[in-house]
Amino acid sequence: MRRWNLLLAVLLPLFVTGNAMAAGNWFEDKLSCIVTGAVAGAAIGAAADGITVGGGTVGGAIIGALLCQPKDSDGDGVPDHRDKCPDTPKGVQVDEHGCPLDSDGDGVPDYKDKCPNTPKGAKVDADGCETKPAAPPAEVKPTPAPQAEADSDGDGVPDSKDKCPGTPKGVKVDHEGCPLVEKITLKGVWFAFDSARITEESAKVLDEVAKVFKRYPNLVAEMAGHTCNIGTEKYNQGLSERRANAVRDYLIKQGVDPKQLTAKGYGELQPVTSNATREGRAQNRRTEMRILKQ
Repeated sequence: MRRWNLLLAVLLPLFVTGNAMAAGNWFEDKLSCIVTGAVAGAAIGAAADGITVGGGTVGGAIIGALLCQPKDSDGDGVPDHRDKCPDTPKGVQVDEHGCPLDSDGDGVPDYKDKCPNTPKGAKVDADGCETKPAAPPAEVKPTPAPQAEADSDGDGVPDSKDKCPGTPKGVKVDHEGCPLVEKITLKGVWFAFDSARITEESAKVLDEVAKVFKRYPNLVAEMAGHTCNIGTEKYNQGLSERRANAVRDYLIKQGVDPKQLTAKGYGELQPVTSNATREGRAQNRRTEMRILKQ
């Protein structure tokens, strides 16, 4: 009879422990299983008779220890019910919570950390390496507007670069401020109808032109005379030549080297405007300075 009681004390804890295992996951803690099995075995042994209490206790404890094996899915040694980092790769060292070790505390586990021993608080990238903060943008100071250089003759070339200062207004110049080789109408130098006489108003303009020639002894120009279309073409040709020579002679009298001046008449062949009006014909009776050398 005692043998059956002892057998019952062993089998019933097995049955109770098995039911307890099915009821929840507490059985994954081996110590809890041992205690539960021992208590169950002792209780059943006591119910059978007082002698089998000890045997039931030992039997239940053994069965609990054998049946209660904690589940460890990722094999890191920490049972699943306590593992806060499931699916840890095999062979990776973990802490008591089942999480991979992070020796420098930078948030990147040691097995992924390519830069161990990163200083605490340092920002790191996905490899655990410290990221350097971006350099602040360089302060851009506004560039002060350059002061305009003086341009005494108003030719668009500053005095510091002007190799031909004092160029008459309206005369086109090159990058060095010297007159371009082109024709320049001597505004203010006009002639009355059928006349080659230098008027007082024309003389004032030619006085300034003479200063330019004397300032630049290398300057050579042609004085070109023109007429309107009143009269024959042959007569106008001669009149234009007299006007050109009159201008040249006046400049020479003002001290210009004769080698710097030539004269040529173009008659009525190169009008600058229509000869249909009095004003147009007056503009065509003009003198031009054609720069040949500078």
